[in-house]
Amino acid sequence: MTEIKELLVEELTVLKKIQKYGKEHPQGELEQVEKVKLLLLYRIYSNLYSSLLLTVQILRTGKVSFFQLPIGLMLRCCYTDCMFALYIQHAGNERACEELDLRRIEYANSMLERKEVYRDQVKSTGMILDDAFIDHMWELTMEDNFLGLLTLDENLEELIVTKQSKGQLKEEGFSRVKSVMTKDVADFLIDIPELKSMATRLYHYFKYFSQYEHFSENGQGDVLASSKKDGNDNIHLPSAIRALSAGVEEVMKDAFKTA
Repeated sequence: MTEIKELLVEELTVLKKIQKYGKEHPQGELEQVEKVKLLLLYRIYSNLYSSLLLTVQILRTGKVSFFQLPIGLMLRCCYTDCMFALYIQHAGNERACEELDLRRIEYANSMLERKEVYRDQVKSTGMILDDAFIDHMWELTMEDNFLGLLTLDENLEELIVTKQSKGQLKEEGFSRVKSVMTKDVADFLIDIPELKSMATRLYHYFKYFSQYEHFSENGQGDVLASSKKDGNDNIHLPSAIRALSAGVEEVMKDAFKTA
């Protein structure tokens, strides 16, 4: 369990860094990009804290392979958020703000596909309502929460909430009609000389833990690749957290940079 104890120490170190940074930078006093960076750090903190709790369970039970799969899935999210935070930090204010606006629109668009979840939420209250009325409530809710991010199309006597199209985004002056993918983010960061080594490591760990999402009859990603007692695949988890820590430290640098 030597490696797992080392993992616990590394996780605690990163969590303390983020916690300290959050206390020193109240969210309400920050500009948009810095505010989003802070929100991304909070997401990293949440996922990493959950990973820490699972690490403690490994130390208590000795069941490395049982807990390593969910740890890997949460770490994957940490690397994604860290790289995106670095991207908006270094892309320049105009490009970063456009990306954030585009992601807000994409989020609003995706909400239109979650009507079934909303129906279940309403029905769980015990109210007896038919689906047509719930659908009407859903659209009113979407209008209230995402006004300006969606389109209201007139259909007979009703206003129907629809997604913003790629054509509309172009008309509104967006240089892109889709947010950047993680590979694009990584390529952008790797092209910055002072970030190349760190960004390469972040992306490689992201790719590695992305394998944990995929199932095959031969194992859960690479999690069951080996039966060693002190770590059951070819990943050294403390090193993975140290790579994340380096990225987090770069995100926490206050000066906004341009590429």
